[in-house]
Amino acid sequence: MGKRKERTMVLGRASVGRGFVAPRYSTSARNFMRIVGGWYLRLLEGVRHIRIDNPDILIDALQRFYTGDLRLIIAFRHVAKEDAPVMMYALNRRLQRLIRKRNRKLGRKGRIIGHAQFLYGSDVLDWAGKAAAWLFPRIGCVPVQNRGTNRNGLDILRTQVQGGTFPIALAPESQVTYHMYQCSPIAPGTASLALWGMQAAEEVLVVPVAIGYRHSDDPERFIRSMLDRWSQLSGLALEDRQATVLSLLHEATEKTVGLLEEMYGIMRDTEATLRRRILDVCEVAMMEAEALAHVEAQGNLLDRLFRIRYRGYDAVHPQAFDPKDLPPVGRSVADFHALEAHVYLRHSQLVDVLQYIDPAYIVAPCSTGRACEYVLNLLDVLNRIQGGNINTRYSPREKRALVSIGEPVAVSSVAGEGKHSRKAHLNALSDAVQTALQHTSVSMEERWERGKFDA
Repeated sequence: MGKRKERTMVLGRASVGRGFVAPRYSTSARNFMRIVGGWYLRLLEGVRHIRIDNPDILIDALQRFYTGDLRLIIAFRHVAKEDAPVMMYALNRRLQRLIRKRNRKLGRKGRIIGHAQFLYGSDVLDWAGKAAAWLFPRIGCVPVQNRGTNRNGLDILRTQVQGGTFPIALAPESQVTYHMYQCSPIAPGTASLALWGMQAAEEVLVVPVAIGYRHSDDPERFIRSMLDRWSQLSGLALEDRQATVLSLLHEATEKTVGLLEEMYGIMRDTEATLRRRILDVCEVAMMEAEALAHVEAQGNLLDRLFRIRYRGYDAVHPQAFDPKDLPPVGRSVADFHALEAHVYLRHSQLVDVLQYIDPAYIVAPCSTGRACEYVLNLLDVLNRIQGGNINTRYSPREKRALVSIGEPVAVSSVAGEGKHSRKAHLNALSDAVQTALQHTSVSMEERWERGKFDA
């Protein structure tokens, strides 16, 4: 790791938020993105190559969209923070040769454009940087608030899915799940969006997309080097460095959980499974966050995380906040609430990744990609303990990405008129999309992974 660099903790004051950032599409901005996208991925995201499997499935769907046969939603797995830039580059650059070839046959009518209107979390621009804050609205991206109210965004989405210029692209799992080969439950908003599209067209297609990353051509060496990094950051030693990779990962998980139990003052339950202990830490951390935020625990773990996230955003960026109009004490009170938010958000940031640490994900025989992903998640837990977030997560450079296109879900065949209530339609659609995403992920693992680790 080289010379140790201490992380400086910066606690910002209360400040003016961005508010709702409305999309304002510009062809010039999209062309700029197409030109610099490859350099951005390589230099800032560390992705040196993108491969697309089954591109004709997506191009066929795009062709039918632009000829007016249907409305189109591209639902991509969200497994890493690099996913959206990878998808944008795949659509705007990697598919271009095939799209140009198809466009020669189509002529002017129904000409395909390799672009989509992406949805993103309304808090993303707080950590994604100035470049994203400038680019996202100019390429038509729409901010949404998962598990929250966002009337401006919903009105735009309804209009766009029913008659917009571009398809809609979204991550239906609501947030990064850190699992390339295991799909999490999807948010109900995806099904609602599809049904809105059916109000304006005879058919809506949902195209499932899985995304995978290969971090090294020598996975075992890579994992052992990441465990060295884990040991240096945590100050914990692994007993037998010559043990198998999976044994080392389980030992590192055990010691990471023990560190967290000590941090939160949790008495270890010797009868509990490792996964149970992880969930217990998540529960205690969320209770700490909710107590500080004066928020009642409601819903599942993800519901609670989003509630804390939005409460924290409102504290750091109060509505109608103008520091110039406040007296000194009023300014200090706003800063105090922002300081509290930094603390409870730190608890939730830890849970954000810890909930996805599951030893069952790397049961032998385990694909090398799963094991590489798992060790990076363990490192990220340490990153969150140090006060980091997804933007400071360690991500190796020179990785390769795979975008795998699955068989589309035809909404009319899943939620036909007159069969069920609207709620039943939504549930059936959500199940169908999740099944398609999981199938696409499993198929990708079978093709993409080169080896396995045994116990």
